[in-house]
Amino acid sequence: MSVSAIARRPGVSGRAGWVTAAVGVLAAFAVVGLISDAIAPTPQGPASSSYATTPAGVAAWAELLARAGHPVARLRRPVADVSLSARDTLVVLGATALPVADGRAIDRFVAAGGRLVLGGGDLAATLPRVVRDPPSPAGPPITLARARGALPELAGVQTVHAAGASSFIGPGAAPLLTGGGGGSLLAVRTLGAGRLDLLSDPSPLQNRLLGVADDAQLALDLAGGRARPVVFDEQIHGFAPANGLAALPERWWLALGGLALAGVAWALSRGRRLGPADPLRAAAAPPRAEYVEAMADVLARAGDERTLADLLTRARGGT
Repeated sequence: MSVSAIARRPGVSGRAGWVTAAVGVLAAFAVVGLISDAIAPTPQGPASSSYATTPAGVAAWAELLARAGHPVARLRRPVADVSLSARDTLVVLGATALPVADGRAIDRFVAAGGRLVLGGGDLAATLPRVVRDPPSPAGPPITLARARGALPELAGVQTVHAAGASSFIGPGAAPLLTGGGGGSLLAVRTLGAGRLDLLSDPSPLQNRLLGVADDAQLALDLAGGRARPVVFDEQIHGFAPANGLAALPERWWLALGGLALAGVAWALSRGRRLGPADPLRAAAAPPRAEYVEAMADVLARAGDERTLADLLTRARGGT
């Protein structure tokens, strides 16, 4: 059999079979991973981020606000580079540093009538950027606070549970959400036509405690009036604007990877490859010899010995 004929025969070598099986298994795992992630996604995201579904994230607060009628947006650029409306509530949680330009932009935003909710992170570094004579965040830890005073931020709030971080103390720390050892979780300031709500510990707003005591009510009160837009600053958590291929969601990349693996497996299974040579078969008698032998058999039965001898001689190549 010629080489071209062998090449036309479909076949899969042992090594190619293992490659196909391995690619198929990887594709199956990718598909299963996508399905399981869609059904029961793994908690992820940085602390105090509205994207985060971890215990320390605030994704549940963002969802609560949306269900209560507040338009929710995420800011993925520096505050100094955007134009916020005086009707907005800006949420800055867990910032470790606040550039001077952002601090000035926040001051202008609040003075024009905006609302700021700032808490957690490095308060000693961020508070001086937006507040004059800020309260000290070196107060005793508070796990259970009681509301005092008739403020809009505390409407319907009696007790608040916290994770036990520090509290505000000093001349600028009024006893609004106080614990047994003093200090306050909340400090409220006014600036121009706007308002600043400062939290020494943002844990009452986080996923882990939002459903405890009156924490959810506090979260709604801090957003401001009904239907007031709330903007979460996510640039401080490392989220930047996505462009081009980077804008594709992670699940899309996983799906594309699974499809690519499935395509490779299909190509390997359908490809034609050179396999081992076919075994040689014994040469069959040519049809002419079979015909002569059949005629000889007929003549033998008829009794014509001379003609029979002549046919046998020709069949054997004689003359």
